[in-house]
Amino acid sequence: MFELFLRLQHQCPYNELSKKYPEARISTWCNSSADILEIEATNLETFEGIQKELTAMSKEYSAKILSKSMTQGRVQLIAKTCSCNVMIKTPTDEIFAKYDFMEVPPDVITGGWEHYRLVGFENSDLRGLLRHLDSVGKAEVLYKKTIPEGVTDDTFIVSLSSLFGALTEKQLKALVTAIEGGYYEIPKKVTTEDLAKRQRQPRTTFEEHIRKAESKLVHAVAPFMMMYAKVPGNPLAVKTRAAGAPMGARIMRQMAVIPPASSRDHR
Repeated sequence: MFELFLRLQHQCPYNELSKKYPEARISTWCNSSADILEIEATNLETFEGIQKELTAMSKEYSAKILSKSMTQGRVQLIAKTCSCNVMIKTPTDEIFAKYDFMEVPPDVITGGWEHYRLVGFENSDLRGLLRHLDSVGKAEVLYKKTIPEGVTDDTFIVSLSSLFGALTEKQLKALVTAIEGGYYEIPKKVTTEDLAKRQRQPRTTFEEHIRKAESKLVHAVAPFMMMYAKVPGNPLAVKTRAAGAPMGARIMRQMAVIPPASSRDHR
């Protein structure tokens, strides 16, 4: 089994909406009879434009705005729509199901790209999925890793083990010490030399634990950052493997599996 993050460009009313307003982020949940959209924007102009678009779509897609709010400088709109009965040439849920992939909501649409988190079972299924997606649009694998212990709750939520499971005890202890000591405050309240003395370790050893911990954390959250990033110019959104590469070459690059934590460096 493996977890897969991919993005797709294809014909979809929500994707078209995100192309018009690339600075917005649209999260979607669907139960095959209705879609719930959570739309976030950083300015009122975008927010009002999207609201007008949904009002115009209401006759065809049964769109209904459920709530509007503003928090932390962002405006948020939650709407209920239904595009399931509209003639879309290739619904993605049917394609995923055909190749035995389980979709983990929400799907995130931004800058004309739909971002999906999937759970797959066989690498041969992935080859078939990519070939099919290539026939309907541009598909690109952002991240892939094995699920060594089978299906658990962690597979379908952002769990603590998925974020911190790769860290060794020494790395985790060093990171907690740095946080508690104010190392990540701006400006820093403590140096690595001070922290190393508290742990009775050489400074270079402590710094190595910190660097490895930071690296593992960044890699653990990277796929979620890719889905969350809403600015098209953000490197996380554009500097990924080329979607237009030939299928054979792309599969060879994208099929790399990250080894489980047990086989990684445990120093």
